[in-house]
Amino acid sequence: MNDQIIRQTPLPPTRAIGNHIYTKLQVHYGGDVQDIVLKTEKEPSCIDLGKALESTFRLPMADQLIYYRGQRLHHHQSSSDDRPLARYGIFSGNTVTLVGQGALL
Repeated sequence: MNDQIIRQTPLPPTRAIGNHIYTKLQVHYGGDVQDIVLKTEKEPSCIDLGKALESTFRLPMADQLIYYRGQRLHHHQSSSDDRPLARYGIFSGNTVTLVGQGALL
């Protein structure tokens, strides 16, 4: 019997190139799956993700509900806008779910 050891190398949280940090996330929205890349000068925050989703999906930040592993990100309240994604455990290669405010959960 041939035993195979599967080695998994974790993705780095972000990839720094020059003065920018690139974080790639997979987004599930309305039956679609799309990859987005956040380009930031500092550690990416919830507001950075909200702006990228607004640009990509044409869904205003006020109408976005973003979930990661069942936890809702509160990205359009002023007190939590600057919370880093890492605080929620979100790093490059992770998947988030986007729900429009008027959509059914």
